[in-house]
Amino acid sequence: MRVTVLAVVLAIAATACATPTPGPAAQQTSRSPASTSATASDKREPTLKAELTLQGKPGLGLLTVTNEGTTPLTFQGWPKLSFTTPADELAAIPVEQKLVPGEGPSITLEPGRTAFAGVQLDVGDEAGSVAIGSMTAELPGATPAEVTFIGTDGRPIADTSSLKVSEAEVGTLQPAAQGVLTFG
Repeated sequence: MRVTVLAVVLAIAATACATPTPGPAAQQTSRSPASTSATASDKREPTLKAELTLQGKPGLGLLTVTNEGTTPLTFQGWPKLSFTTPADELAAIPVEQKLVPGEGPSITLEPGRTAFAGVQLDVGDEAGSVAIGSMTAELPGATPAEVTFIGTDGRPIADTSSLKVSEAEVGTLQPAAQGVLTFG
């Protein structure tokens, strides 16, 4: 009888050794999908708000881009601008990058903070001008933002199709608005 009990105890012990019990590694693996999704949501691309406030000189505007996301965004240089027609088709408007007011510094745009760039649109009814439906501003690491046009009266321009643009110039992004509108 002792031999039988000893054999049963050894058999149970051998089975327990062969079948690992969930330890910390197994528990970590079972939680990894939740950890992964939390990490992915922490790395969401920042959301931008972009506005182009038109100045007194035709076609001259102050572009502001505000980080409305929850994580900082670091960049240097120029925003990428693109245009669509009122029919929502890509408009082939060339955009020249200018060193206005000078070389752009590296900027870390914390949530809620704004960067600035000057924009000069060549507006008029000349050949090659295209009526625009919208303008988009894009910064590296951020979702592109449709630009809201603000008139000289301080109000949003609902219909931008009256703006006929043949080309555009954009200055470097700066941490302050001072000097960004000095196109020559």
